[in-house]
Amino acid sequence: MISSIKSLKNNDLVAGIICVLLATLGLSLKAIFIKLTYQAEPNIDAISILAIRLVLALPFFILLLLYVSRKASKATFNISQLPLFLFLGVLGFYVSAILDFTALAYIPASLERLILFLYPTFVVLISLFIRPTEVTRAILFALLISYGGVVVVFIEQASTITPQIITGSLLVFGAAISFAIYTVVSVKLINEHGSVRFTAYAMFAASGATLAHALSVHGLGVFNQSLNVYALIFPMAIFSTVLPLILMAEGIRRIGASRTSIIATTGPVITITLAVFFLGETIGVLQALGGVMIVAGVFFVAREKAAKIK
Repeated sequence: MISSIKSLKNNDLVAGIICVLLATLGLSLKAIFIKLTYQAEPNIDAISILAIRLVLALPFFILLLLYVSRKASKATFNISQLPLFLFLGVLGFYVSAILDFTALAYIPASLERLILFLYPTFVVLISLFIRPTEVTRAILFALLISYGGVVVVFIEQASTITPQIITGSLLVFGAAISFAIYTVVSVKLINEHGSVRFTAYAMFAASGATLAHALSVHGLGVFNQSLNVYALIFPMAIFSTVLPLILMAEGIRRIGASRTSIIATTGPVITITLAVFFLGETIGVLQALGGVMIVAGVFFVAREKAAKIK
């Protein structure tokens, strides 16, 4: 009996790890799909890519919400929470996304992923002001390692830094900060409604803001794109948007949020590897070192948080 229980736990652990790794792979592919879309259609802009992606993903989120609503016993939607849902959805999946998508028109996918990956450290910095007692010396040291890594990355590119690199980097920083605020503020609602249901609600709000923006700029012509564009955005909507949500939620259910956050630190490594193979990007020695420092810093932050939960 005991051995069967242990076997079940081991199966959950393996399945959970696989789910998180697949989710991380899907999220890592996002930047690759965006860069390839820009290459396929140089005249396309970020809001067009984002709008098409959300429209393609929206039916799946509706089906997912209906499925979860039948299975889950979480709280039903409260109309008084609507303003907060709208704010978080727009901030987390519209503002953050449009900044990130726009940045990829200026900078390599590898650099984008390294900067964007700093968002857990921004979460900690925000928590420093909200709940300063929760931030330990070990976490502060981890933050120094991460931001030191950013400095190292830019030192290597100092001789080739252009206004485009600066603009793109600032946009990604803005995206990371926006998503960090979304992460901190959304904790209560996620606990109340469940991660999948909450994310679906937030995606609906983001879709409204995104479509309003896209239609005001391009009208219905925003959807008048080549088959090559749709051939790239559709898999991004499925494999880098919908499936990572499902897999990440399942991974968290099986192995917990703390282990999930640690495993997810593989994201930048995956993106950089994919960028080398699919986009022909090159990685210098200092950029690799800076990347290792950033990933290590975030890993230590996640591990410290996991230790505190235990």
